Amino acid sequence: MCGRFTLAADINKLAAVFYLRENIFSHTPRYNIAPGQEIAVITKNPGGREISLMKWGLIPHWAKDKRTGYKMINARAETIDNKPAFKGPFLHRRCLIPADGFYDWKKLNGEKEPIYITLPGRTLFAFAGIWNCWAAPGGEAVYTCSIITTPSNEYIRAIHDRMPVILDREQEHQAWLEMDEPVSLKKMLRPYQGKMTVYPVSKLVNSPKTDSRQLIEPHFPNDQCTIEELT
Repeated sequence: MCGRFTLAADINKLAAVFYLRENIFSHTPRYNIAPGQEIAVITKNPGGREISLMKWGLIPHWAKDKRTGYKMINARAETIDNKPAFKGPFLHRRCLIPADGFYDWKKLNGEKEPIYITLPGRTLFAFAGIWNCWAAPGGEAVYTCSIITTPSNEYIRAIHDRMPVILDREQEHQAWLEMDEPVSLKKMLRPYQGKMTVYPVSKLVNSPKTDSRQLIEPHFPNDQCTIEELT
């Protein structure tokens, strides 16, 4: 699954990597992005790609309560094309969710230890995402999104059985935003095939109120494990 992630890259890098139409988005480094928060989302519009903020946790158009979104931060790749809440967004409202790493928790010595997962060099990438616009009871338009997950690859399997779908090439970004073939789109929803860097971090990340670069620094409690043992 994906329940926390980071996006520390500045707006200039985001604009360059994702070919954004306009560089007018205000963004500060974030090291502990959590469900329910507003996150950066890239969509394809007639004039080009745009980046905006959406709430993390998709609210289906038929929902009567915004709290429904808290149950829908992730969408499973295997069933995304037949689940009522996700089918429409998968077919018509796909997005890129930029990130440079994410967290998961592994059981070690009876406790859950936070693990940080990124690409070598903390390369900027995107999660495959879907979005929706929900009309709140007061008439307000609320934009929300979900991150798509898939079975884990060899790097993540010992930590969790699910991982987010990672798109790290422009060809994939373009295909995900523009392609109109459900079968081909589903084939993109697979475990990441490239190399990854995986290491333990401080339990400070457990609180979504904590947000600093310190959260992504390697942390080996009592020298009980190493990066190699976790990957």
